[in-house]
Amino acid sequence: MYDKLSKFERFLFDFLSVGMVLFYSWSAIFEPAATQYHRGIYVIITYILIFLIYKSKSLIMRIMDYLLMAASVLSVGYWIINFEAINYRTGIETDLDKWMAMIGVLIGIELARRVVGNVFVIIGVAMLLFGMYGAHMPELIAHAGASFPDLCTSIFYRSDGVFGIMANVLATYIILFVLFGAFLEQCGAQRFFIDWPLAAVGHKIGGPAKVSVIASGLFGSISGSAIANTVSTGAFTIPMMKKAGFKPHVAGGIEPAASIGGMFMPPIMGAGGFIMAEMTGLPYSQIMLIAIFPAFMYFFSVFVMVHYEAKKDNIVGERYKENAMTIFKNEWLYTLPLVGITIFMLAGYSPGYSAIVGLAICIGLSFKDDTQRIDPTLLIVMAFMVVCPWLLKLVGLVGGTEAATAIRPFLSGRVLMLYGLIAAAGFYFYRKKSRLDDSGQTFVVIATLLGVSALMVLVHKVPAMISPEFAKSFNLIFNKEIILLVGLLIAAAVFAYPRGERNELRGFVIASRVGTINSLKIGATVGVIGIIIGVLTYSGLVLTFADIVIELAHGNLVYTILLIALASLILGMGVPVTAAYLITAVVAVPALTHLGVNEVAAHMIVYWLSQDSNITPPVCIAAFAGATIAGANMWRTAFTSFKFAKFLYLAPFLFAYVPAFSLDAPIQQIVMWFAIITVIVYAYAWFMSFIWFKPLKRMLSGAPA
Repeated sequence: MYDKLSKFERFLFDFLSVGMVLFYSWSAIFEPAATQYHRGIYVIITYILIFLIYKSKSLIMRIMDYLLMAASVLSVGYWIINFEAINYRTGIETDLDKWMAMIGVLIGIELARRVVGNVFVIIGVAMLLFGMYGAHMPELIAHAGASFPDLCTSIFYRSDGVFGIMANVLATYIILFVLFGAFLEQCGAQRFFIDWPLAAVGHKIGGPAKVSVIASGLFGSISGSAIANTVSTGAFTIPMMKKAGFKPHVAGGIEPAASIGGMFMPPIMGAGGFIMAEMTGLPYSQIMLIAIFPAFMYFFSVFVMVHYEAKKDNIVGERYKENAMTIFKNEWLYTLPLVGITIFMLAGYSPGYSAIVGLAICIGLSFKDDTQRIDPTLLIVMAFMVVCPWLLKLVGLVGGTEAATAIRPFLSGRVLMLYGLIAAAGFYFYRKKSRLDDSGQTFVVIATLLGVSALMVLVHKVPAMISPEFAKSFNLIFNKEIILLVGLLIAAAVFAYPRGERNELRGFVIASRVGTINSLKIGATVGVIGIIIGVLTYSGLVLTFADIVIELAHGNLVYTILLIALASLILGMGVPVTAAYLITAVVAVPALTHLGVNEVAAHMIVYWLSQDSNITPPVCIAAFAGATIAGANMWRTAFTSFKFAKFLYLAPFLFAYVPAFSLDAPIQQIVMWFAIITVIVYAYAWFMSFIWFKPLKRMLSGAPA
C-alpha cells in the first residue's frame, strides 16, 4: 500500500511516522504532554495516515480522502485547543461543539470501515441506534435515549468515549511497543528467533513443528499480533513442516495455534496487558509477572501436542547446518532488547521508558550487520539518560546528600539530552573523519535536536533568572512546548527525506514506517470502540449487564465463563481481538468479580477468551492465513488449529478456580499448584492429541499392536 503512494504522500507518511516516534519518545523519556496533546496528536496522526494509505481508487474520491484528513484535523484539533473550555461547559455545549463531535464520530466510523471492515461498522452503527432509541428497547436494556447530536457530544468529549482508555493505551504504550517490534526486526533479530530453535529442536521428532512453537513464542512476544506472527514465522516454518511430512492442513494449523500464544507472552502481550493495567490500576510489571506461567503453559501444551502428532506418523526433522550453542554464542545479543525491557519494567520504570530503552538497544545491535545499520543518535542519548541517574545515586552514596543535591541540576532530563546530543555530534565527526559515515544528513538532525535541546534548557532556566514577570511574558510566546514541537517537526522532515541507499537515517525511517503501519490496524478501532463504550456507559448497560449474565447463568461460574466465551467469539468475528477484550471486559468483569473471582483473574479470563476468534471457526483469520501459506483447505486447517489451541479454553477455568494461577496465594501454594498444573497440562495435551486412540482401538478389538 505504501508503494502505491505518490512521492509527496510517501514523504508525508514518513514525516508523520518519524514525528510520532520522536514525540512519544520525548513523552516517555522526559515528560508526558498534557492529556489533550498526548491523546489528540496520536489520534490526528493515525487518522491522517489511514486516509493516506487506505486510499480511494478514483480521483474524485481521493480528493474526498484529503477533505476527510482536513476534517479529522479540524475536529480533533478543536477538542485539543478547547479541551479545558469544553470540560467547563459540560452539559451546556455550544452548537459548534456538537457539530465538531458529530464530524469526529462519523470519521471514526469511516476509518473503521476502511481498515477493519463492515462488520465493525455495523456494530458501531447499531450502538449509536441503541443510544438514540433506548426508550423503545426491551425493558431489560431500556434507557432514556438521546438525540444524535447529544449522543455524539457525550461519545466524543467524555473520558470514556473516543479519547478514553483505548486512545490513552494506544498513545502511551502500544505505539511505542509496536515501534520497538519494528526496530527489533530492522536490526536483524528475527534471524535469531528462527535459527536458534531450528538448530535446537529442528532435528528431533516433530522438529519443524517444535521450531514453529518456539519461534512463535519468541517473535510473538514482541509482534503484538497473532496474524502478523502467523504470516512472518509461518512463511518459513509451514513449508518446512510440510517438507518433513506433516499434512498441509496440520502444518497450516500448528502455526496459528502457536502464534496466538504470543498474545499471552510478556514482555509485550499484544496490547491487552497494557489495557489490563490501565483498567485494574496495577503496575504493568505485576500484570507481566502474573502472565508468565500461564503463557509458558500454553506453549508447553502446544509443544506436547505437536510432539505426539508427529509421533503418530514418525515425523522427524533434518539436522541444521550449525548447532544451537554456536548460534547462541554468535547471536545471543539479540535477546538483549527483550531482557532490557523486562529488567527495566520489573525495576519500576514505566513501560514507555522501558520500550525506548529496548528500542535504543536495537539501534546498537543494528551495527552487527553493515546492511542493517540504524542511526545511533537515540542510542547515545539513551545511554546518558540511563547511566547518569545511577551516577547521581553513586555520588549520593559516596559524597552524601549535599553532594548529590549540588550536581542534580546538571543531570536533569533536558540537560542529559543536551549531553547526549553533544556526544552524538562528537561521534558523528569521529566517524566522518574515520570515513565510517557517508551522510551529512545525520549531522543536520543532530544539530537540529541539539539546538532544540539547548533552547529548551534556556527557556526553562534563563527567563526565571531575570524576573518572574519576564518569565511569564516570555513563556506565553516562546514556551517549551512550541519550541519542542517546531524542533521535532524539523528533525522529522530531515529524517523523512533520507538520501542514499546505505544512509543510516534510512534504517531509522524504515523501522518507524513499518511500526506505524503495523499500529494502524488497532489504531483504526479507536473511534468505534469509543462509540461502543461511550454508549454502554451513557445507557447504564455496563451496570446492568453483570446482573443479566449472572441471571442467565443462574449464578453458576462455569456457565458464566461459557457465556463470556460465546460473547467474545461472536464479538471477535467482526472486531480485532484487543478491541473485543476491552469491550467484553467492560461488561463481563463485574459479573465474574461478583461471583468471587479476583479482579486480575477476571480480566485474564476475558483476555484469554477474546483470542479464540483467531483460531475458532467460523471467522478465524489467523488460521485462514496459515491455510493460505500451507495451500490447505481452510476449514480443515481451522479445526486443526482449534484442536492444538485447546489450552486456550482450559486456562480461564484455572484462573477462576485456582487463585495461585494468578499469583493470588501464599508462595508455598503457588509452587505446589504450578507443579500440579504442569502435570495436568501435560496429561491434557497428551489426551487431546488422541495418540492413545489407535492403540486403545486395537486393544479393544483384540488386534496385534
